[in-house]
Amino acid sequence: MVNNKDGMAVLGKGIKILNVRQNMKTLSPEPIPTALKNLYGAQAMLKSAFSEWPFSLDGNLIGDIGEVIALKVFKLSRLPRGKATHDLQAPDGKLVQVKATQKNKSYKIVGLGLKKETFDHLLVFELDQEGFYEILYNGPGSYIDKARKHKTSASLSRKQLRELQLGVSEHEKLKPV
Repeated sequence: MVNNKDGMAVLGKGIKILNVRQNMKTLSPEPIPTALKNLYGAQAMLKSAFSEWPFSLDGNLIGDIGEVIALKVFKLSRLPRGKATHDLQAPDGKLVQVKATQKNKSYKIVGLGLKKETFDHLLVFELDQEGFYEILYNGPGSYIDKARKHKTSASLSRKQLRELQLGVSEHEKLKPV
């Protein structure tokens, strides 16, 4: 796949896909937008008072918000806490791992766990300060495994996730309900 200057992905033999980045933002279910605005406000206040600390919101809090969005948007069911690799389950039985990160220009990498694990299905959300989310990746974990094969870390960049998303066919994606 080659990206040209017009934002098109050229897959070969003249096959082009418009809008490589997709930037499809969707408003999160309530009360997430209001809560996120309040959290980012608190973060800004703390950063201004104690500038030597980043007060990053990534971690369990953002991850939990991502799981709630996935649960509501895709009508998934929650697996018991402590499940080793997956968070949720689709109606068809497919196991789903959810990762979420905040939209931040200085963070280009999305952590996909402490070690390279295979996911049945992976959903990766990017959340912004207004309560909108973008799905960076919605597809089989096997595509992620191939991309991480020669890496020492379990993380991928947002750009890599978006590029991998282009290779996921519609029937392989979870559908919003």
